[in-house]
Amino acid sequence: MSAFFFIKNDSFPHRLDPRVKITGLIFFCMLAVIEESIWGMGLMLAVLLSLFLFSKSGVNLKKMAGFFMLIAGMTFMMWIIFYQSDEKLWAWGNLAVYSGAGTHAALMSLRFLNMLLSGLLFLSITSIEDFFGGMIVTGVPYPFAFAVSLSFRLVMVFMANAFTIVEAQKVRGNDVTKGNLIKRIRAYTPLMAPLILTGIKKAETLTLALESKGFSPQNKIDLSGKYRIRTSDKWCLFAMLLAGIAAVFLKFQR
Repeated sequence: MSAFFFIKNDSFPHRLDPRVKITGLIFFCMLAVIEESIWGMGLMLAVLLSLFLFSKSGVNLKKMAGFFMLIAGMTFMMWIIFYQSDEKLWAWGNLAVYSGAGTHAALMSLRFLNMLLSGLLFLSITSIEDFFGGMIVTGVPYPFAFAVSLSFRLVMVFMANAFTIVEAQKVRGNDVTKGNLIKRIRAYTPLMAPLILTGIKKAETLTLALESKGFSPQNKIDLSGKYRIRTSDKWCLFAMLLAGIAAVFLKFQR
């Protein structure tokens, strides 16, 4: 959605109708929630990684790989510590590891990772304009669709301001990217004030710009003819429907 993630390409996933992309995002997130086997989660992970390669969005995957692995690792450790069952495998004081903790922790870690990858894939192949247009043609009320698209734009503005402030500090000899975690947190803390003040200034400017252009929540945009469901979109929707039915069927068969 932001300029930091959307990659303009002519791949098959990029050419899909925005409604199909939104449906795909919801589908992958729901599939990650209902799937309860590590093999199923592993298959979903393989599909998502293949889609990244197919859409030529691997640069985003490489950019976020460290952060995603950190989140997945923390999730795994958290479930190892807090998972409980009838059989203890190891205990030390108040800490204990129970039977089945590793399997459950791996499942939850993969579940969270797949949801993050689904969101990143959507951001990589969908522009803000297409996301906004897709919500409008789907029937989402205009004020809500505008608010969602505007929130993504504001996030982009905040990130751009943050990068600008960090680069300015580097020029002044204050490299906040060096040192251990504690030093980085201390170095970043003084930068929050200018970032927040710049964000408030941008929001006020945006308000004036909207008022000057006569913006109103009652505005309606005619997007008829801009988006249409093609044969390839129908096949993608059909494949997601079959995969969803199969996942629900297997869930109730276990």
